[in-house]
Amino acid sequence: MTSYLKRPAHRWGPGPTRGEVPKTLAGRVAQQLRQDIIRHRLEPGERLQFEKLSKLYDVGTSPLREALFQVAAQGLVMAEDHKGFFVAPIHFDEMFDVSKLRANLECFAIRGAIREGKEDWEVDLLAAFHRLKRAGLAVTPGEEDEDKRTEWEDRHRDFHYALCKGCGSPWLLHFFDELYDHMERYRRYFWKYAERAVAADSEHEAIMKAALDRDEDLAASLLQAHFERQAKLTMVLRQRVERATAPAD
Repeated sequence: MTSYLKRPAHRWGPGPTRGEVPKTLAGRVAQQLRQDIIRHRLEPGERLQFEKLSKLYDVGTSPLREALFQVAAQGLVMAEDHKGFFVAPIHFDEMFDVSKLRANLECFAIRGAIREGKEDWEVDLLAAFHRLKRAGLAVTPGEEDEDKRTEWEDRHRDFHYALCKGCGSPWLLHFFDELYDHMERYRRYFWKYAERAVAADSEHEAIMKAALDRDEDLAASLLQAHFERQAKLTMVLRQRVERATAPAD
């Protein structure tokens, strides 16, 4: 009998595996659209006009509509009757909700990875940490460079993915990517990367070491504390934004 983990993805799984190029035109457009929303080339609340997007992606109406519905299913696009499609707005409460879900998901996953992960998991995790650290060192204080932000985000995703992937659950890793996409969009909207990225290096290293030592409880507690610390820092940012935008007396 074919094992669960070896069945063809189209028969049971959550869709294309991570990093896989979509096989359809609509899938490729959805991938580009998703990236443009996450990186704020398309701004929160912006109306997504078919004529503009057709020219931008060099695609016809039918695959574009299918792509929009694909991205809407992820929550990055909203569809309104008689009004069309819009980029999903930014909400602090949603950001905290996604952050809590990520914490719960990844703490569960890291426990599974520590129990089930083999030598290749350890090697991949160590390599992902070193790539993330190099990307963080390249982020220059006072300079918000798009390429450096993107490099750090890619390496940060790889590191957290490496922590989790030894758990052996394709569905869990699918939801990891879904939640990470939303958090990346929020980070790009609010963060100053030189302040936040480098400061998290020691936390990432401690989590990695606990995972490699196969200390399940310590790794999970450090990972939970990492998410909580980032949430607290974002709460301070929220208060600053609210004060700055409050109407004058």
